[in-house]
Amino acid sequence: MYFFEWLMYDGRATTDYEELAKEADQQTKNQEKLPPIRVTQSVSGSTSDNNSLYNYNSTYIDLRTPNDEKRGLITLLIGGGGAGLLSMLYISLYFLTLYYLNNANANSNPLDLLDIILLHAIPLIPITSLYLFKRYVFRYLRLEAFTARRLIVRFNRVTRKVYLLRPKHLGGVVALDWDTAEVCIDPNMSELDGSGGFVMLGWDKETHSVRDADGNLKDDFEITFVGKPTRNASELLAFWEYIRRYMEEGPEAAPKPKKLIGKFPWPWRSFMAVWQLDSGFLKAPQLWIFLPIYCLLLPLIIIHACAHWVSLLLCYEPKFPRSIENAGL
Repeated sequence: MYFFEWLMYDGRATTDYEELAKEADQQTKNQEKLPPIRVTQSVSGSTSDNNSLYNYNSTYIDLRTPNDEKRGLITLLIGGGGAGLLSMLYISLYFLTLYYLNNANANSNPLDLLDIILLHAIPLIPITSLYLFKRYVFRYLRLEAFTARRLIVRFNRVTRKVYLLRPKHLGGVVALDWDTAEVCIDPNMSELDGSGGFVMLGWDKETHSVRDADGNLKDDFEITFVGKPTRNASELLAFWEYIRRYMEEGPEAAPKPKKLIGKFPWPWRSFMAVWQLDSGFLKAPQLWIFLPIYCLLLPLIIIHACAHWVSLLLCYEPKFPRSIENAGL
C-alpha cells in the first residue's frame, strides 16, 4: 500500500540532494524535462474532485493518496507466514507443556531420551524463525498492516499549508508551504498519459518549506502523491485544478463533492476494492468480457478481499496533532 512512499523516504537517506538538483536543472535547460508548474498556474477549464476527498469544509480539505485500496497481498503472504510461525510455536509449546504435566503423573508412560531432546529442541525452530522474521521481514508487513490505516494530505486554505499525515517510518507528520509547492504535471500531455496518473507535489530544500508537527524547520525536501489514479489526462488536470482553485479562490470555486470517502473498514468495501469493476463497465459492452473472467477468479478475489479487510483491521485510524486540527479555525 505505502510502497512508493516507503521507497521515497527510505531512499532519501542515501540520496545526494545536491547532485540530484544539478541533474534536474540540467535536464530542464536541455528541455529533456518540463519545468515544474507553480500553484498559481491554471491547467484546466474544468474541475473534478476525482472521488478523492475524505473531508471538506471552508478551512481545509483532506485527500487520499493513490494506493489506498492496493493492499492485502502483503498481509496474505508475509502475514500468513508470520501467523504460521506463531502457530508452530504455540503447538510445540503446547506439547512441551503436556509433557511436563503428564510427567507429574506417576501413571504416565515415560518418553525415551530422543523424544525428550526433540520435544525441547523443536520450539527453537519457530523461535529462531520469528526472530529473523521480526528483524528482516516485519518492516515489509508494515507497508499495509500494524501501521496507519491511510495516509492523508490536508490542504488548509487559511494557513496556506499542506499537511502530510504519515507514520514515522514513512516520514512522519510535516507542514509544507502551499506557495512554494511544485506540481509535476504536463498540461499538454495526451489523454493516454493521464491513465493511472496522480498528482505529485514537491518542495525543494532551498525553499525552507518543510516543518515538523511542532513547527520546527527541517533541512530537507519533500514529495507527496495525491488523489485516486485517474482514467485520462483531462481527469488528472481537472483534479489538480480543483485543489488549486480551492486553495487560491476558495470553496465557491471548488464546491463540496456529492459524496466523501468513508473511513470505516466495512468488509464490502474491501471486496469492491479488490473486484475493481465499477458500474461504469455496464455502459461499455466491450468491457463485458471481464465479467465472466472475474467470476472465474471469484475464489481468489474473495481470499484477496479477506486479506484486504484483515489488513485494515490490523491498522489504526490516524489523526492529525491538535495543533494542526485547530490550525486556521
